[in-house]
Amino acid sequence: MSHLAIIFGGPSAEHDVSLVSAKNIYEVLSGTQLKTSLLGVTKNKIWKLIKPTDLLKTDFIKPLNLDEVGLEINLTQEKDGVFIVSQGNQEERMGPIDVAFPIVHGPYGEDGQLQTELNQLGLEFIGSDFLSCENCFDKAKTKDILAEKNIPQVPHLVFSDENPNFNDLESRLGTPFFVKPASMGSSIGIAKVSEESQLMTALADARIHDKKIVIEKGVEAREIECAILENGEVVISGLGEIKSNHDFYSYEAKYLDPNGADLIIPAEVPEETKIKIQEMASQCFKILGCRDYARADFFLTQDQSIFFNEINTHPGFTNISQFPMLWKQEGVSYKDLILKLVNQATKRQTGK
Repeated sequence: MSHLAIIFGGPSAEHDVSLVSAKNIYEVLSGTQLKTSLLGVTKNKIWKLIKPTDLLKTDFIKPLNLDEVGLEINLTQEKDGVFIVSQGNQEERMGPIDVAFPIVHGPYGEDGQLQTELNQLGLEFIGSDFLSCENCFDKAKTKDILAEKNIPQVPHLVFSDENPNFNDLESRLGTPFFVKPASMGSSIGIAKVSEESQLMTALADARIHDKKIVIEKGVEAREIECAILENGEVVISGLGEIKSNHDFYSYEAKYLDPNGADLIIPAEVPEETKIKIQEMASQCFKILGCRDYARADFFLTQDQSIFFNEINTHPGFTNISQFPMLWKQEGVSYKDLILKLVNQATKRQTGK
């Protein structure tokens, strides 16, 4: 029986999303033959072994506080593999772990740091490696890499320490434009700017999360997404469309407002456009060196022009997340989707 460690939480603003993703994954796997351990990472990056009964209480309205539950642990590499060891008592140990499923969203979980730590332990894990995570999580890096391969994107500018001038931005990008932290997910820190009075607040909010920011031209376009699985070959799901009922697809629209957005699956697009988007998604996945799974997002204009928006190496697994919903439309259940990912990583771990 394989031993899977689900790793969740972490120090980022997406902490609560990660808890709900881990909860859903655990619930689905609880009826399988897999032995599952729940490893929570607090906002201060303290690792804990969490009881299922505690994790199952979490939700977006009242998320679990990892500081108040669980047993502090370390992961240790031994000759027989990687073990979960209680801090201060080397006799209390569990393992070995066969495969880890890092479902830590945001900085530390998606930017390659956690993947580097797992590599150093010699622990096989589901998802992209550290370099791909680093390149995909930093929106500016992603755009640079794909621009070299002529992947079409919306015009954008990148700033680090300096504060851009509104009139300059307006002349180069028009209005509205979007201010985004370069490295953050779940639409956290993103603001739509239509007039000068909004700019400084948008810049300050984005820089809470990253000193490097991306400012992107606002375009009249539909938001189209597809899910990607890789198991020897790259397979792309059908398309979904996000229709936000807010000014744009913000964190509140995604997670806090039950009527914040509509996910339309399948998206109503011409077959030729669908194929082009799927081909572009496959291209981006390969160019960026992704592994196992991802979600790719695109803008589709009225004249059927396609622009890459972003790729997410750690898409959510909540009950409203697009990634599992897109595969469900293809006949792959949530449970089968998780098992496919576990099996893929287990094959790498065993060399079979």
